[in-house]
Amino acid sequence: MPSKLDYIFNTFSENNLFENKFVLQTSHTPETIPHRDTLIEQIASILAPSLRGERTSNLFVYGKTGTGKTLSVQHVRNELLKKVKENGNNVGLKIEYLNCKLKKVSDTEYRVLVELIKKLGVSVPATGLPTDQLYNKFIDIIDKEKQLLILIFDEIDHAVSKMSDNFLYNLTRLNSELSRAQISIVGISNDVTFLDNLDPRVRSSLSEEEIVFPPYNALQLQDILK
Repeated sequence: MPSKLDYIFNTFSENNLFENKFVLQTSHTPETIPHRDTLIEQIASILAPSLRGERTSNLFVYGKTGTGKTLSVQHVRNELLKKVKENGNNVGLKIEYLNCKLKKVSDTEYRVLVELIKKLGVSVPATGLPTDQLYNKFIDIIDKEKQLLILIFDEIDHAVSKMSDNFLYNLTRLNSELSRAQISIVGISNDVTFLDNLDPRVRSSLSEEEIVFPPYNALQLQDILK
């Protein structure tokens, strides 16, 4: 006679509700992004000048959780890097992604800089250096060659709420200290009013483009699930 455990295990092994449950996990990257073509094209149009080595406008992408913001930005990033590789990267384009909600990243300006420097292939102490010295280190690293560095900050509102908006201001002002390299910022936020709460001088220094991702409607969600 089957035990209760056998019954439970058999029930789950025979469950055919999901053809592939992995596709519902956050780590899954789909091959296509339904119902976001227009928004993806807008992101691509703003970042496309980077293929000529031109500094792009800073871009802020808004929308509630689950609207495809990060997925769409990452898709454009991957396509840009693919195009750069095909062309031999003669423009010196680098695109780095940072999730500001990670605990080891978001608490301080210092930690964000440490993570950015690590992504550029240089090791620095996790603590102990003055923040100004870390900024100088960051400048030295990226200004060694002519290049455009696009920094994507996911959940950027989380970082700013922890550190104040001086962090954004300091990053945008770095361009005035760079002689060979340039920096552009892409911020992704669940808070549509994020920029409205920034200091006016910070808002002015950003000179940003904005794209808002609306929620999927019921028919779109049905189509995505299919």
